[in-house]
Amino acid sequence: MRHLGLLALLALAAGAPSGAVAEEAGPAIAVIVGRDSFITRVSMDDLRELYLRRRRVWPNGERAIPINLPPDNPLRERFSRLVLGRSAQDLLTYWNARYFEGITPPTVLPSSAAVRAYLAAEPAAIGYVPTADVDDTCRTLLVLVR
Repeated sequence: MRHLGLLALLALAAGAPSGAVAEEAGPAIAVIVGRDSFITRVSMDDLRELYLRRRRVWPNGERAIPINLPPDNPLRERFSRLVLGRSAQDLLTYWNARYFEGITPPTVLPSSAAVRAYLAAEPAAIGYVPTADVDDTCRTLLVLVR
């Protein structure tokens, strides 16, 4: 009887990872700039450096303006994990340490619509939204799908 209970627990545990992966996957993330932006490409390494504010200017000398969604937004959590390799919670410690160096975190806007509007007006800004929220006011530079 005890073996049956153990087998049942193992069966449940074996099914858990696939469900967790499916939940974590979520919608594809489009890394975007405004339609008229001078930014034509960006790599994962560039994104990491920009969003951790270790790189604060574009190659042409313009000040880089990375835009984040709010900390409680699930897309921001996925972006943080995929690009920065850290959870949004883990980044709090990182930003507390940067504060004493005079480095501030990326600007936070409340929604995909706000991100698109800001990028349309600011050619040095870069942000991310679900691919379904991309419209003709912006250009997609990279799509993150994990």
